[in-house]
Amino acid sequence: MFRSIAVAAVLLATVTPAKADYFVWSDNESGVTLSYPDTWRRINNQQPDDVFTVALASGEDKAVCRVRVSEDGRYRIFPNRYNDDIQQISYSRPFWDQYTASFDQVKIHTFRDAAAVGKGHGSMAIATYASAPDELPDYRTGIMFVSFYDNHSYIADCSSAANAYSKYHTPFLTFIKSIEFKKTVHELTVGNYRDFLKDWGEIEVRMPNAISVTVF
Repeated sequence: MFRSIAVAAVLLATVTPAKADYFVWSDNESGVTLSYPDTWRRINNQQPDDVFTVALASGEDKAVCRVRVSEDGRYRIFPNRYNDDIQQISYSRPFWDQYTASFDQVKIHTFRDAAAVGKGHGSMAIATYASAPDELPDYRTGIMFVSFYDNHSYIADCSSAANAYSKYHTPFLTFIKSIEFKKTVHELTVGNYRDFLKDWGEIEVRMPNAISVTVF
């Protein structure tokens, strides 16, 4: 009997916790890639710009994450070096005030600039809000990141019941960190608006003496 107990103790000591498997998801149209645990469940998107929505195994806490992608062509004329300035103008604190305007009793607890998803330039916020205007509103707390990249906005939005948010903060961040999108802007692009050298080809420049010609 004592030998059986000892063997059982050794077996229990050597058992390692089961690790969750992960799914990798990608979308050719938006260029988004991400990963999530196999215990999470894909659900239907709710908004026209939602590209991915997933529910955590959370019961009444109703923990959900979604990724949204929208085109933003307002700044097409500007070179990439102005992306930091564009973020300050269009994707800073006022952006989150507008983003949460459809909810009631919004309270933004945390806000940070220079915090973005993937390769973009953006910001983040943590907010609590009432998602229903009835007498017993459903209070939720969410963490939200936005990135501006290649004339598109990428939003990662994860939320749960407000009183349970602390349980999901780390899984939410892990999911958001996995989000990436296709690289379409090269950091060494020639010219501000297009590759002028490629477009123009050879250029003959006649020198002031009207005799020599330089070809670029």
